[in-house]
Amino acid sequence: MDLLVLFFICMFFTAVVFVIGRFACPRYDRVPLLEVDHVIAWTTLRRGWHALGAFGPLTNITDESPDGNPA
Repeated sequence: MDLLVLFFICMFFTAVVFVIGRFACPRYDRVPLLEVDHVIAWTTLRRGWHALGAFGPLTNITDESPDGNPA
């Protein structure tokens, strides 16, 4: 039962990433859903993953002052 729940969570997350990747693509460049093959699906998932990564952690924020001493 736990594996089934995990499977559904993974499928839902994959679907969300696919939708984000689909809308990250310009409208004139989108392929109709009925014409999507495995290469286009993988590219769309990659585009969605990178779009999510753009909202990732802010690694530029540190607790140090500009002169290098801790705050």
